[in-house]
Amino acid sequence: MSFFKLALVAFFIPLSTFASITVSGISSGAYMAQQFHAAFSNDVDGVGIIAGGPYYCAKGKMIDALNRCMKTSLGVPQVLESIAAAEKEAREGRIDPVHNLTSSKVYVLGGTSDSTVEPKVVQAVIDTYKAWKVPSENMKTETSLNVGHAFPTENFGNACTVASQPPFISKCGRDIAGEMLNHLMGPLQPKALANPTRLMSFNQLDGVTFDLDRLSMYKTAYAYVPLGCENPERAGCRIHIAFHGCKQTVDDLKDTFMMKTGYNEWAESNRIVVFYPQAQKNMLVNNPNGCWDWWGYTKESYHTRSGPQMERVFSLVQKLNRGEIKFTPAFFEDQNI
Repeated sequence: MSFFKLALVAFFIPLSTFASITVSGISSGAYMAQQFHAAFSNDVDGVGIIAGGPYYCAKGKMIDALNRCMKTSLGVPQVLESIAAAEKEAREGRIDPVHNLTSSKVYVLGGTSDSTVEPKVVQAVIDTYKAWKVPSENMKTETSLNVGHAFPTENFGNACTVASQPPFISKCGRDIAGEMLNHLMGPLQPKALANPTRLMSFNQLDGVTFDLDRLSMYKTAYAYVPLGCENPERAGCRIHIAFHGCKQTVDDLKDTFMMKTGYNEWAESNRIVVFYPQAQKNMLVNNPNGCWDWWGYTKESYHTRSGPQMERVFSLVQKLNRGEIKFTPAFFEDQNI
């Protein structure tokens, strides 16, 4: 082959592959996942939403968060208002273009026994993605499962119909983590046993200049990193961000959310790095339950790319992708409560 042809071949072979990024969450983590997806849709390929509602539902107000986006005494969330808010933020350059969402993969689950985030709120986020013209084959919804306010699993947690009780994980005979990941990334290889030694910890606040109290994020974050995926960009591994819900922080559950929801088994057999960011309880900002910011306790721009938690998590994803994170094997006393 001539030197010229060799040069052409080299030119068209990428030196590295950027990791595919998807995101999911439950409850406050579901709201965080949805707004993260909307804000960073240039980079995020899909979203999984369990017991959450539409973009900018709370409009920066706690009263709306409680009475429109969880209970609905003030009325149900309005799809057109969410769409208008996203379009305004995109127009003004604070989130990525809304048209990106049309090609996304979307998984939404709302339990029929959930009295914390009512089913009609979950329906609003389904209707919002439909209004964004996400094709039906790209959307998977589950609104008939008789589960309370919890992450459904095959065999771990409370009884499926328990309305709302720690650890907010319920055994429902369904591998929802697997169903969700297969829809967002699949088809995937069958799951394998997770290796507990591959749950890693790292400093998620390194270099943070924002007020740490207001940020309300724990110093340590975690990631399940299959062997060989320490540098996803170079290794061709994918990244999935999994946001816990309120009262599911490491202070509440230790490693239970990370080890018992079912993500890691699929990550192990499919070269997926699962990033588990950690919010922190903070009474000073009216966040006593360690919820993610989906109503504005950090900053008015909480739902945009410049939202302090949004910006921090995206920065960490970039560092994870480039292999710039210094991992330490995670250790919890009395693991897996």
